[in-house]
Amino acid sequence: MAILSGERTERERSRNANAVSDTPKGSFPKTAHLLKHSDFQRVYQQGRRHFSGNMTVFYLRAQTEAVPEPNEAGTVRQLRAQVVGRVRIGFTVSKALGGSVERNRMRRRTREAVRRHLPMLREISDAVDVVINPKKSLLGAEFEQISQEIERAFRVIRQHCKFENNPADKAADKSGKREMRRR
Repeated sequence: MAILSGERTERERSRNANAVSDTPKGSFPKTAHLLKHSDFQRVYQQGRRHFSGNMTVFYLRAQTEAVPEPNEAGTVRQLRAQVVGRVRIGFTVSKALGGSVERNRMRRRTREAVRRHLPMLREISDAVDVVINPKKSLLGAEFEQISQEIERAFRVIRQHCKFENNPADKAADKSGKREMRRR
């Protein structure tokens, strides 16, 4: 009897391994998580918003923080800016959206979509904090739709950070839009 259960678990393991290997590779490391309440509040109050059908995405270019850098003797000699190119993402799901099962399902689905599209934001030279706030409609949405909305939001964030870095690009883009309207 013990042999049969061992065979069954081996069969289940190989079946599960095949199912997982079909997913695209990507990561969402702890360093990319937005965790502090004060950081969430700063993004909400000072950041910009991107609205979509199933979520609202708040984003803010982060300020550089001075981090002590010790020398060989162990004393702190200088401060260095650490946040260049850092992207942190947080999720907020209100209790008004449902019970813990529904809220966790929303969080897991959005986290998976973020994991797939996070490399888009890694190309940004700025530090960016992002907060994703799903709506109740996210529960009934197809995963592909959620993934497309995250991808669109990340494109907007990337575009916004690009223009804030280089005002000449912003001016060129505006003149290009004027040309398109004239035609």
